[in-house]
Amino acid sequence: MRFISLPAVALATAVMVVGCTLNPATSSRQRSDAHLNSAAEYQTNGLLDAALAEFGLALEVNPNIADAHMGMGGIYQQRRDYKMAARAFERATIVDPGSFKAHYGLGWNKQMQGRIQEAIRAYNSAWKLDPHNFEVNREMGSAYLQLGRPGEALTFVNRATQLDPESQVAWCNLAAAYNLVGRYEEAVDTYRQAAELGDLADPVLLGLADAHIHLNNFQQAVNVLDALIRRSPSVTAFERLGYVKFKMRNFEPALFQYRKAFSLAPDDTATLNGLGACLMTLYIQDGRSDTDQRDEALNAWRKSIRIKSQQPRIIDLLSRFSRI
Repeated sequence: MRFISLPAVALATAVMVVGCTLNPATSSRQRSDAHLNSAAEYQTNGLLDAALAEFGLALEVNPNIADAHMGMGGIYQQRRDYKMAARAFERATIVDPGSFKAHYGLGWNKQMQGRIQEAIRAYNSAWKLDPHNFEVNREMGSAYLQLGRPGEALTFVNRATQLDPESQVAWCNLAAAYNLVGRYEEAVDTYRQAAELGDLADPVLLGLADAHIHLNNFQQAVNVLDALIRRSPSVTAFERLGYVKFKMRNFEPALFQYRKAFSLAPDDTATLNGLGACLMTLYIQDGRSDTDQRDEALNAWRKSIRIKSQQPRIIDLLSRFSRI
Protein backbone atom coordinates (compact mmCIF):
# COMPACT_ATOMS: atom_id res chain seq x y z
CA MET A 1 0.00 0.00 0.00
CA ARG A 2 1.28 3.49 -0.97
CA PHE A 3 0.84 6.55 1.22
CA ILE A 4 0.11 9.80 -0.68
CA SER A 5 2.08 12.67 0.92
CA LEU A 6 1.16 16.38 0.75
CA PRO A 7 3.48 18.27 -1.60
CA ALA A 8 6.05 20.45 0.16
CA VAL A 9 4.77 23.71 -1.39
CA ALA A 10 1.20 23.00 -0.31
CA LEU A 11 2.38 22.16 3.18
CA ALA A 12 4.32 25.42 3.43
CA THR A 13 1.31 27.36 2.22
CA ALA A 14 -0.92 25.72 4.81
CA VAL A 15 1.51 26.61 7.55
CA MET A 16 1.62 30.21 6.37
CA VAL A 17 -2.16 30.49 6.33
CA VAL A 18 -2.47 29.01 9.79
CA GLY A 19 0.26 31.34 11.07
CA CYS A 20 -1.49 34.36 9.57
CA THR A 21 -4.82 33.61 11.20
CA LEU A 22 -3.11 33.23 14.53
CA ASN A 23 -1.14 36.51 14.28
CA PRO A 24 -2.49 38.55 17.26
CA ALA A 25 -1.35 41.91 15.87
CA THR A 26 -3.21 41.40 12.60
CA SER A 27 -6.30 40.21 14.43
CA SER A 28 -6.21 43.21 16.78
CA ARG A 29 -5.93 45.65 13.88
CA GLN A 30 -8.78 44.03 12.04
CA ARG A 31 -11.03 44.15 15.07
CA SER A 32 -10.27 47.80 15.87
CA ASP A 33 -10.79 48.78 12.23
CA ALA A 34 -14.10 46.96 12.21
CA HIS A 35 -15.24 48.88 15.30
CA LEU A 36 -14.09 52.19 13.77
CA ASN A 37 -15.97 51.44 10.55
CA SER A 38 -19.12 50.55 12.48
CA ALA A 39 -18.80 53.72 14.58
CA ALA A 40 -18.50 55.85 11.45
CA GLU A 41 -21.57 54.22 9.94
CA TYR A 42 -23.60 54.69 13.11
CA GLN A 43 -22.48 58.31 13.35
CA THR A 44 -23.50 58.97 9.75
CA ASN A 45 -26.96 57.58 10.51
CA GLY A 46 -27.31 59.66 13.67
CA LEU A 47 -27.01 56.71 16.05
CA LEU A 48 -24.62 58.45 18.40
CA ASP A 49 -24.92 56.11 21.39
CA ALA A 50 -24.11 53.15 19.17
CA ALA A 51 -21.20 55.08 17.65
CA LEU A 52 -19.81 55.88 21.11
CA ALA A 53 -20.06 52.22 22.05
CA GLU A 54 -18.11 51.18 18.94
CA PHE A 55 -15.42 53.79 19.54
CA GLY A 56 -15.16 52.46 23.09
CA LEU A 57 -14.79 48.89 21.84
CA ALA A 58 -12.06 50.00 19.44
CA LEU A 59 -10.19 51.58 22.37
CA GLU A 60 -10.55 48.38 24.39
CA VAL A 61 -8.69 46.60 21.61
CA ASN A 62 -6.11 49.40 21.37
CA PRO A 63 -6.25 52.44 23.69
CA ASN A 64 -3.87 54.37 21.43
CA ILE A 65 -6.16 54.91 18.44
CA ALA A 66 -6.30 58.67 17.97
CA ASP A 67 -9.24 58.45 15.54
CA ALA A 68 -11.36 56.73 18.18
CA HIS A 69 -10.60 59.41 20.77
CA MET A 70 -11.32 62.09 18.16
CA GLY A 71 -14.59 60.41 17.21
CA MET A 72 -15.75 60.31 20.81
CA GLY A 73 -14.69 63.92 21.29
CA GLY A 74 -16.70 64.99 18.27
CA ILE A 75 -19.85 63.30 19.56
CA TYR A 76 -19.49 64.75 23.04
CA GLN A 77 -18.89 68.16 21.50
CA GLN A 78 -22.02 67.76 19.40
CA ARG A 79 -23.93 67.03 22.58
CA ARG A 80 -22.32 70.05 24.29
CA ASP A 81 -20.73 67.84 26.89
CA TYR A 82 -17.56 69.90 26.66
CA LYS A 83 -15.75 68.35 29.62
CA MET A 84 -16.01 64.83 28.23
CA ALA A 85 -15.09 66.14 24.79
CA ALA A 86 -12.00 67.85 26.23
CA ARG A 87 -10.83 64.59 27.80
CA ALA A 88 -11.18 62.79 24.49
CA PHE A 89 -9.38 65.48 22.48
CA GLU A 90 -6.61 65.77 25.06
CA ARG A 91 -6.10 62.01 24.93
CA ALA A 92 -5.93 62.19 21.13
CA THR A 93 -3.16 64.82 21.30
CA ILE A 94 -1.18 62.60 23.66
CA VAL A 95 -1.65 59.49 21.54
CA ASP A 96 -0.79 61.33 18.33
CA PRO A 97 1.06 64.62 18.97
CA GLY A 98 1.39 65.14 15.21
CA SER A 99 -2.35 65.15 14.60
CA PHE A 100 -3.51 68.56 13.40
CA LYS A 101 -7.16 67.55 13.87
CA ALA A 102 -6.60 66.56 17.49
CA HIS A 103 -5.01 69.88 18.46
CA TYR A 104 -7.53 71.89 16.44
CA GLY A 105 -10.43 69.96 17.99
CA LEU A 106 -9.05 70.61 21.47
CA GLY A 107 -8.70 74.31 20.68
CA TRP A 108 -12.28 74.54 19.46
CA ASN A 109 -13.45 72.72 22.57
CA LYS A 110 -11.62 75.12 24.90
CA GLN A 111 -12.94 78.13 23.00
CA MET A 112 -16.51 76.87 23.36
CA GLN A 113 -15.92 76.65 27.11
CA GLY A 114 -14.61 80.22 27.20
CA ARG A 115 -11.16 79.01 28.20
CA ILE A 116 -9.48 81.23 25.65
CA GLN A 117 -5.87 81.02 26.82
CA GLU A 118 -6.01 77.23 26.66
CA ALA A 119 -7.70 77.43 23.27
CA ILE A 120 -4.88 79.58 21.92
CA ARG A 121 -2.27 77.10 23.16
CA ALA A 122 -4.05 74.23 21.41
CA TYR A 123 -4.60 76.24 18.22
CA ASN A 124 -0.93 77.22 18.25
CA SER A 125 0.06 73.54 18.30
CA ALA A 126 -2.24 72.94 15.33
CA TRP A 127 -0.92 76.03 13.53
CA LYS A 128 2.66 74.81 13.83
CA LEU A 129 1.61 71.58 12.13
CA ASP A 130 -0.21 73.39 9.30
CA PRO A 131 0.33 77.18 9.24
CA HIS A 132 -1.55 77.49 5.93
CA ASN A 133 -4.78 75.99 7.21
CA PHE A 134 -7.63 78.49 6.90
CA GLU A 135 -9.67 77.29 9.88
CA VAL A 136 -6.86 77.45 12.42
CA ASN A 137 -5.82 80.94 11.29
CA ARG A 138 -9.42 82.12 11.51
CA GLU A 139 -9.97 80.65 14.97
CA MET A 140 -6.60 81.82 16.33
CA GLY A 141 -7.51 85.34 15.28
CA SER A 142 -10.98 85.01 16.76
CA ALA A 143 -9.57 83.74 20.07
CA TYR A 144 -7.12 86.66 20.33
CA LEU A 145 -10.00 89.06 19.64
CA GLN A 146 -12.01 87.44 22.43
CA LEU A 147 -9.04 87.85 24.72
CA GLY A 148 -8.84 91.57 23.92
CA ARG A 149 -5.52 91.31 22.08
CA PRO A 150 -6.36 92.62 18.59
CA GLY A 151 -2.74 93.40 17.72
CA GLU A 152 -1.87 89.71 17.98
CA ALA A 153 -5.08 88.76 16.20
CA LEU A 154 -4.18 90.82 13.12
CA THR A 155 -1.57 88.40 11.78
CA PHE A 156 -3.96 85.46 11.83
CA VAL A 157 -7.16 87.18 10.68
CA ASN A 158 -5.28 88.81 7.82
CA ARG A 159 -3.83 85.47 6.73
CA ALA A 160 -7.30 83.91 6.94
CA THR A 161 -8.65 86.41 4.38
CA GLN A 162 -5.76 85.55 2.08
CA LEU A 163 -6.37 81.81 2.42
CA ASP A 164 -10.11 82.15 1.77
CA PRO A 165 -11.09 85.52 0.26
CA GLU A 166 -14.72 84.36 0.08
CA SER A 167 -15.10 83.97 3.84
CA GLN A 168 -17.21 86.80 5.23
CA VAL A 169 -16.37 85.77 8.79
CA ALA A 170 -12.66 86.21 8.07
CA TRP A 171 -13.19 89.73 6.65
CA CYS A 172 -15.40 90.68 9.63
CA ASN A 173 -12.73 89.50 12.06
CA LEU A 174 -10.10 91.50 10.20
CA ALA A 175 -12.30 94.61 10.26
CA ALA A 176 -12.88 94.19 14.00
CA ALA A 177 -9.13 93.88 14.61
CA TYR A 178 -8.43 97.05 12.60
CA ASN A 179 -11.17 98.83 14.54
CA LEU A 180 -9.80 97.79 17.91
CA VAL A 181 -6.23 98.88 17.12
CA GLY A 182 -7.43 102.26 15.87
CA ARG A 183 -6.90 101.72 12.13
CA TYR A 184 -10.38 103.01 11.36
CA GLU A 185 -10.05 103.77 7.65
CA GLU A 186 -8.80 100.24 7.01
CA ALA A 187 -11.61 98.95 9.21
CA VAL A 188 -14.26 100.73 7.10
CA ASP A 189 -12.74 99.42 3.87
CA THR A 190 -12.65 95.89 5.29
CA TYR A 191 -16.25 96.06 6.53
CA ARG A 192 -17.24 97.05 2.99
CA GLN A 193 -15.35 94.05 1.65
CA ALA A 194 -17.30 91.84 4.05
CA ALA A 195 -20.59 93.45 2.98
CA GLU A 196 -19.93 92.41 -0.62
CA LEU A 197 -20.18 88.79 0.54
CA GLY A 198 -23.66 89.15 2.10
CA ASP A 199 -25.70 90.94 4.75
CA LEU A 200 -23.69 91.90 7.81
CA ALA A 201 -24.67 90.62 11.25
CA ASP A 202 -25.82 93.12 13.89
CA PRO A 203 -22.54 93.22 15.86
CA VAL A 204 -20.63 93.80 12.62
CA LEU A 205 -22.85 96.75 11.69
CA LEU A 206 -22.24 98.21 15.14
CA GLY A 207 -18.51 97.88 14.50
CA LEU A 208 -18.85 99.66 11.17
CA ALA A 209 -20.83 102.48 12.80
CA ASP A 210 -18.16 102.75 15.52
CA ALA A 211 -15.40 103.09 12.90
CA HIS A 212 -17.35 105.87 11.16
CA ILE A 213 -17.83 107.65 14.51
CA HIS A 214 -14.09 107.60 15.18
CA LEU A 215 -13.49 109.07 11.73
CA ASN A 216 -16.14 111.76 12.38
CA ASN A 217 -18.18 110.34 9.51
CA PHE A 218 -21.31 111.03 11.51
CA GLN A 219 -23.85 110.89 8.72
CA GLN A 220 -22.48 107.53 7.52
CA ALA A 221 -22.75 106.28 11.10
CA VAL A 222 -26.37 107.49 11.26
CA ASN A 223 -27.15 105.67 8.01
CA VAL A 224 -25.70 102.41 9.32
CA LEU A 225 -27.47 102.67 12.69
CA ASP A 226 -30.81 103.62 11.12
CA ALA A 227 -30.61 100.53 8.89
CA LEU A 228 -29.70 98.36 11.88
CA ILE A 229 -32.57 99.71 14.01
CA ARG A 230 -35.08 99.09 11.24
CA ARG A 231 -33.91 95.49 11.08
CA SER A 232 -33.41 94.70 14.76
CA PRO A 233 -33.77 97.46 17.38
CA SER A 234 -31.43 97.13 20.36
CA VAL A 235 -30.23 99.11 23.36
CA THR A 236 -26.76 99.51 21.89
CA ALA A 237 -28.04 100.69 18.51
CA PHE A 238 -30.30 103.33 20.09
CA GLU A 239 -27.54 104.43 22.47
CA ARG A 240 -25.00 104.74 19.65
CA LEU A 241 -27.45 106.67 17.50
CA GLY A 242 -28.10 108.99 20.45
CA TYR A 243 -24.36 109.52 20.81
CA VAL A 244 -23.92 110.36 17.12
CA LYS A 245 -26.83 112.81 17.19
CA PHE A 246 -25.28 114.44 20.26
CA LYS A 247 -21.94 114.77 18.47
CA MET A 248 -23.81 116.40 15.58
CA ARG A 249 -25.30 118.82 18.15
CA ASN A 250 -28.81 117.56 17.43
CA PHE A 251 -29.68 117.41 21.13
CA GLU A 252 -33.43 116.84 20.99
CA PRO A 253 -33.13 113.92 18.51
CA ALA A 254 -30.26 112.57 20.62
CA LEU A 255 -32.43 112.68 23.75
CA PHE A 256 -35.18 110.86 21.85
CA GLN A 257 -32.80 107.99 21.00
CA TYR A 258 -31.41 107.82 24.54
CA ARG A 259 -34.95 107.57 25.93
CA LYS A 260 -35.62 104.65 23.58
CA ALA A 261 -32.49 102.93 24.82
CA PHE A 262 -33.47 103.68 28.44
CA SER A 263 -36.91 102.13 27.93
CA LEU A 264 -35.21 98.87 26.93
CA ALA A 265 -32.44 98.88 29.54
CA PRO A 266 -32.80 101.41 32.40
CA ASP A 267 -29.57 100.18 34.01
CA ASP A 268 -27.29 100.62 30.99
CA THR A 269 -24.58 103.06 32.11
CA ALA A 270 -23.74 104.36 28.62
CA THR A 271 -27.42 105.22 28.13
CA LEU A 272 -27.68 106.87 31.54
CA ASN A 273 -24.57 108.95 30.88
CA GLY A 274 -25.82 110.05 27.47
CA LEU A 275 -29.27 110.82 28.84
CA GLY A 276 -27.71 113.01 31.53
CA ALA A 277 -25.51 114.81 29.00
CA CYS A 278 -28.44 115.60 26.71
CA LEU A 279 -30.68 116.82 29.50
CA MET A 280 -28.00 118.99 31.07
CA THR A 281 -27.07 120.50 27.71
CA LEU A 282 -30.69 121.36 26.97
CA TYR A 283 -31.07 122.78 30.47
CA ILE A 284 -28.13 125.13 29.93
CA GLN A 285 -29.19 126.07 26.38
CA ASP A 286 -32.68 126.98 27.61
CA GLY A 287 -31.29 129.48 30.10
CA ARG A 288 -31.32 127.06 33.06
CA SER A 289 -35.00 127.59 33.55
CA ASP A 290 -36.24 123.99 33.42
CA THR A 291 -34.98 122.55 36.69
CA ASP A 292 -36.70 119.24 35.96
CA GLN A 293 -34.21 118.70 33.15
CA ARG A 294 -31.32 119.43 35.50
CA ASP A 295 -32.64 117.11 38.20
CA GLU A 296 -33.31 114.28 35.76
CA ALA A 297 -29.78 114.66 34.37
CA LEU A 298 -28.22 114.51 37.83
CA ASN A 299 -30.36 111.51 38.79
CA ALA A 300 -29.28 109.67 35.62
CA TRP A 301 -25.61 110.27 36.41
CA ARG A 302 -26.04 109.28 40.06
CA LYS A 303 -27.70 106.04 39.03
CA SER A 304 -24.88 105.33 36.58
CA ILE A 305 -22.29 105.83 39.35
CA ARG A 306 -24.19 103.49 41.67
CA ILE A 307 -24.07 100.82 38.96
CA LYS A 308 -20.45 101.44 37.95
CA SER A 309 -18.46 103.45 40.46
CA GLN A 310 -15.20 103.89 38.52
CA GLN A 311 -16.28 106.68 36.15
CA PRO A 312 -14.10 109.74 36.86
CA ARG A 313 -15.63 111.87 34.10
CA ILE A 314 -19.20 111.32 35.32
CA ILE A 315 -18.14 111.93 38.93
CA ASP A 316 -16.60 115.23 37.83
CA LEU A 317 -19.78 116.24 35.97
CA LEU A 318 -21.86 115.45 39.04
CA SER A 319 -19.58 117.48 41.23
CA ARG A 320 -19.66 120.53 38.95
CA PHE A 321 -23.33 120.56 38.02
CA SER A 322 -24.71 119.64 41.43
CA ARG A 323 -23.77 123.17 42.51
CA ILE A 324 -25.85 124.83 39.78
